[in-house]
Amino acid sequence: MGRLRTLSKSIVFYRRIFMKFRMLSRILGAALITGGAVLAAPAVYAAAAAEAPAAAAASAAEQPAQVQTPFDTAVVEQHMMATIDRFEKDDVTGLQLEATRELRPHLTAEQITGAKAQFAPKWGARAGVGKPLMTAGKEGDKWYVICELAVGYKATAVIYRLSYDENMKLAGFFVR
Repeated sequence: MGRLRTLSKSIVFYRRIFMKFRMLSRILGAALITGGAVLAAPAVYAAAAAEAPAAAAASAAEQPAQVQTPFDTAVVEQHMMATIDRFEKDDVTGLQLEATRELRPHLTAEQITGAKAQFAPKWGARAGVGKPLMTAGKEGDKWYVICELAVGYKATAVIYRLSYDENMKLAGFFVR
């Protein structure tokens, strides 16, 4: 009986050694495969890097030159903030003076109050302003810039989408 116990302890001991050896050999195999991939990688990347300048030159030749817009980012941002200030203060006259002829009839006290009421009865003080997003485009022979700005208030948060024509007249006003 003593020999059987010694034999089973030996088997357990050798089995543990075998399992450790097996685990170490797997780790070594994975390391060799990874090392081979790392060593081969510079050759692959060198070939891709050699082709990159030619591809970049071809794609640059295909792209049209960017058209210069008549808008200055700083001026547009100032107009956006002034428009939002007028909207917050219910300055209908100021908004109508700033707007294009086509937009003026839509900027009434009822429209402004109704737009504000859709979000919250009282907005509260302005808590924060996001980063303005702008894009310019040409429709026919007229330029427009479309701007979006997220503004947080004490009771709600809204996103303003404002459009201006090339004379910086308010051409579109949308609150969501």
